[in-house]
Amino acid sequence: MLIRRQTDIPFDQDAASRQLPWIVAIMIYLSGMAIAGAIALNGLVSVWSSGLSGALTIQIPASAKLEAAHQRADAVLMIVRKTRGIQQARLLRREEVIRLVQPWLSSEAGAESLPLPLLVDARIAPGTPVDTGALADAVAKAAPGAMVENHARWAGRFVGFARSIWAVALVVVVLIGVATVITVVFSTKTGLRIHRRVISLLHLIGAHDRYIARQFERQALWLSLRGAVFGIICAVGTVFGIAYLAGKAGLAPTAGALFTPFQWALFASVPIGAAVVALLTARLTVLRTLRRMT
Repeated sequence: MLIRRQTDIPFDQDAASRQLPWIVAIMIYLSGMAIAGAIALNGLVSVWSSGLSGALTIQIPASAKLEAAHQRADAVLMIVRKTRGIQQARLLRREEVIRLVQPWLSSEAGAESLPLPLLVDARIAPGTPVDTGALADAVAKAAPGAMVENHARWAGRFVGFARSIWAVALVVVVLIGVATVITVVFSTKTGLRIHRRVISLLHLIGAHDRYIARQFERQALWLSLRGAVFGIICAVGTVFGIAYLAGKAGLAPTAGALFTPFQWALFASVPIGAAVVALLTARLTVLRTLRRMT
């Protein structure tokens, strides 16, 4: 292979180089987990926000007289259906309301006996604005105490939260990249000091700085790529492990369904990017250091 071609410098005797793959593996693992977490959270937020956007919920307080509560619900339902921009509206059955509140109640709570409010689920036609303020006033007159909840506000908050997570993940990846560059610089400078006599001998027989730099950059490329591949494999294994456990608990889809092919390609490109950065860092470090030595 090109990156493992025989060199004139005995890198096998360099202790610092032997540590580089492990350090890079840790860095890439952390980067991969940061990216995977951001992608997964962004996917979940997209699912949640798509379900929330374009939806309204009208909550009608429970009443001791069930017939009176249903009369108010019918009046609210008529108002909602006549509202401009509402595509469809329906009154949720009591069984559906119980399923909604069941996760927050213990099995002994007996949700069937609780005085649950009546809920009207309304869907907004795409691209059609709805005057929720006027709708809330009309609903309050028909059913005192009734509340109109516009889920678009929650969808906006979810999207903003996802963008913040992406920004944090990007900062983490950049900081890890900087730490990787510093590690490669330190490893390369250590190698230059260890092999100073060999480098001087190569200079005496006519070797140019670029020739020596190519040997160091191949070594950095090979070691970084080896560590980066190991780190990303561990990260992918961790992602599938978390997705498997979450799927068994019914909390999330599998990792394959969570990521798109493009996102998997982005995930797989992390080792290549790390190896290229290591190669360029080693080349610049060697050339600058050799210029100072001569």
